[in-house]
Amino acid sequence: MAFGEEYYQNAVQLLRDIRGDAEILAEVATKATDALRTSRTVYANITTGHMPTYELINDREGNPAFFEFTGADSCTPEQFAAMREGDVLLTNSVNESVRAARDVGIYVVVFTTCYVNNRNTPQGKVNPNVNDWMPEDVASRVIDSHIPWHQGLVFAPEIPEMTICPGSSNGSCAIHWMITAEVAHALATEKTPDGNIGRRYVDILLERIADVHSRDLTNLNSTAVKIAERIIDGGHYIVRSRNLGVESEASTVAQGLMLANAFPSRPIDEGGDKDTFLIAAVSSNDPQDITWAEEASTNGNYIIGIGPSENHGLRDRCDVYFDNRCHEPSGIIPIPGCADKVCPATGILNNIIMYMLTAQFVDEMCRCGAVPYFWMGGYRCGGGDYNEVMRPFFLERGY
Repeated sequence: MAFGEEYYQNAVQLLRDIRGDAEILAEVATKATDALRTSRTVYANITTGHMPTYELINDREGNPAFFEFTGADSCTPEQFAAMREGDVLLTNSVNESVRAARDVGIYVVVFTTCYVNNRNTPQGKVNPNVNDWMPEDVASRVIDSHIPWHQGLVFAPEIPEMTICPGSSNGSCAIHWMITAEVAHALATEKTPDGNIGRRYVDILLERIADVHSRDLTNLNSTAVKIAERIIDGGHYIVRSRNLGVESEASTVAQGLMLANAFPSRPIDEGGDKDTFLIAAVSSNDPQDITWAEEASTNGNYIIGIGPSENHGLRDRCDVYFDNRCHEPSGIIPIPGCADKVCPATGILNNIIMYMLTAQFVDEMCRCGAVPYFWMGGYRCGGGDYNEVMRPFFLERGY
């Protein structure tokens, strides 16, 4: 199976698995709704990784901002000190502060993630948690996110030491937005979350990414060939996104490409005419996206755009543009009594498209015998040592 196709299939399966737990997530949403109705605080911290740190912030378009959000891997000491009985904490973290919060009456839900050792992880593969604890040792409830411990969604025979092209952020963000959608609907209607709104969120994601796959795969594959040729010829690969979500998910991420954002932009006479510049747009005709595209054009880059349909300001400046089927500037879930929809889809859709393309140009490179280097997650036993050994080889060869 081609790598781009494999990424798509496994990303879709992860979303389907999470959708299958919509009623379980609705139970968590009920706890959050009840807390908010009694003026308690819900702390949202399902963020371990890269993209969720930026994609889930409270001022993100489409985020109703019901929760106190922190983008770090764990809540701050000040947040833990402020927690009171009746509050709710949604997190990936397994540490002493989380356990202490649970023990004083905070309802703690730990969602499994590849980055934190849990009972789904083969022994000896992931660095142990403090006190060798499992999520069950610190949580009121543990929810299986279905995120695979190995993080990567592509099994490349040429890179047997790890799977490549990460998928955890798609899952973490989907879980956050499903719970948010359920809470928003419950607060607006005075009903109890039942899973239907969360399922609808994922259904829209699946419908739209399936349409991208069915209509744009041929174009994506041919674009991947061109990118691979440019990289093998000495080109760099730069990814930008205005809210930093997709950009961060491409950069120094576990099981991600070392080449992505490893080098700064450069002019034509220094090799810019070999480089590829990808822009993942959150909204249409954003001035920052257009500025990036114009600078990339001046540098002679091959410009790839991903974003909304009506994004002519960026589309007209790209060599190739992939429509993410997401015309809504903010969210995709209508809420009774609210003028704007909530819970955005652009981050997840853009990320899946970006990694379908990345996986496929890696496939093309491997077919040419030019196997690129990848970061092994630092959360894995030996991951840091692996990166320390491999990084100099990457820098010497350039990919």
